[in-house]
Amino acid sequence: MDTSMHNSLLFHQTFLKGKPKALGIVLIVSGVLEVALGIASVYTGAFYSLSSGIDFWGAVVYIIAGALTIVAGTNPNICMIKGSLAMNIITAIVSFIAFILVCADLALFNAITYYADGTLKEYLSSAKAVLALLLILNLLLFSVSISLSVFGCQAVGHESNTPAQVFVVQNTVVTGMPQPPPYPIS
Repeated sequence: MDTSMHNSLLFHQTFLKGKPKALGIVLIVSGVLEVALGIASVYTGAFYSLSSGIDFWGAVVYIIAGALTIVAGTNPNICMIKGSLAMNIITAIVSFIAFILVCADLALFNAITYYADGTLKEYLSSAKAVLALLLILNLLLFSVSISLSVFGCQAVGHESNTPAQVFVVQNTVVTGMPQPPPYPIS
């Protein structure tokens, strides 16, 4: 195998060390689970995360990132790896925002639980269970996307070390019009 072929596949081997297929599947399954928990949170009255809709549009981001990561792990294409890297960075940001919003919802429900009694307290405990699952899921999504981003960055770093081909095109167009002098005539 020549060195240029070896260098061109080095970025793919580096990316494969991060197990992109398995973690891409985790992103997709977590996105579907996020939608299911988002539907359950509609019935809990979660204020911040529900009003932002992050449980639904965030899940779309996670599913797209997972699918792109699986494809990037299958095909040795630097463009796919760069796309996966970009989507995983976006996934990390979205999951961190979702984590903060769910934390705020849990804090709000804890404050309400302090003054609640009877049936309301039971309702709030089931709502807190759904929010706790969302909290754990967003933490998982954050760590998976950070892991994939690290291996994506390393792969892109190996790609930039490969020798690039440079093509020089000479422009030899001749015009019949006289050119103005390079300095003003006084």
